[in-house]
This record gives sequence, C-alpha cells and structure tokens, in this order.
Amino acid sequence: MRYEELLATLQNLKPGEKIDHIYIGKLLNYDSKSMYSKKTQNYNFKDKELQIIENKLNIILPQNDCVSLPVRGDVNASCGFGVTIYDEGQTGTYAIGRKLAKDLGISVNKSEIIFAKGDSMSPTIEGGDGLLVDTNKKEIYDGAVYCVRIEGQLYAKRLQKIPPKKLLVVSDNQKYKSFEVDFSKKFDFDFEIIGEVRWSGRVFM
Repeated sequence: MRYEELLATLQNLKPGEKIDHIYIGKLLNYDSKSMYSKKTQNYNFKDKELQIIENKLNIILPQNDCVSLPVRGDVNASCGFGVTIYDEGQTGTYAIGRKLAKDLGISVNKSEIIFAKGDSMSPTIEGGDGLLVDTNKKEIYDGAVYCVRIEGQLYAKRLQKIPPKKLLVVSDNQKYKSFEVDFSKKFDFDFEIIGEVRWSGRVFM
C-alpha cells in the first residue's frame, strides 16, 4: 500500500483526526524528515509496517485479503471438568479472511485461536474444535459463549446475567449442571473472563 492510499484510508477510518505524514511517522517511530521523503516519493509501505499501524490503531487495512491470528496449540478450553494450562505460548498462526474478521467484529490484535476439550458444550462445541477468542470482548451478553478461567483452568461456557450481581455459567450439554458466581459476596476461588468466543470450527474426518 502506497503513502497516498494509506493516507486516504486512515482519513476515512479516523474521521475528525488530523492524519498526515507526521501522524503516520509517529505510529512507525519514523522522524518527520524521513516521513516527508516517503510522502514525496509516494512510498510503498511493507506488510510489516502496515501491521504495526493496524495493531496500534486496532484497525484492519485493506492491503491484502487475510489477517494472521496466533494459534496456541497447547491451550485447551475445557468443555467438561476443567483443563489446567501449563504453556500458553504461541505455536503457530492461522490466516482468516479480512471480511470474516470484520463480520465477526473481532479485535485482530487481541484475538487468538485455542482448542476445545470435552463434551459439556456439545453439540454447539465439540472436543477438538478450534475456538477464536477475542480477549478484548469481556462485557457479558446473555447467551454468548466465553472463555473463562476458574482456579487456573480454562473453560468454554455460555454466560447469563442474573441481576443484580450474579452470573450463571451454563453448559449446553444438559448432563453438566450450571452454577452461579455471586459477585456481591466474597468467594474463595479465582474467576476471570478471558474473552468472548466469536467463532468455532472443526475438521471433519
């Protein structure tokens, strides 16, 4: 993507902000003289530079058809009795279409793919399914599926609000009991919403 196209795209995505070569230079840690030269040459920005801009502004630039999400192949979200996490390191990347990312409304630089284990969310989610988790989405919408951490273990569960300060943690498989988390009282276990599960998928054998 060349300078003039990038400038027009950012001006469209960030209306009301003064977008110029100095603004772009600050995002990339380039001095004003260097950026002025790129402006006059209508510089063709590299993919790595465009990715830095995307991450800093939390936007998707239309420079190609795909975005790469980190895959944490050793991380499993339990759809059962819990999975203890020993290594949350990235094991690879997975490319998805930019239109799909936009349609899902995900924060590209805050999303990752992990994997389900167990059957408590069956038939919605089966063991082995890939789960796209947006860790920027922690606000609870009734009936949505979230990745949560309870006592060091990850779970994929459906969450429902119970006013004023209770949360119902639900399994789609009826053989697993739902349970409540009451935020109005002090409870003796750790509970954290990691993010919303925006997509799941599986490989058919």
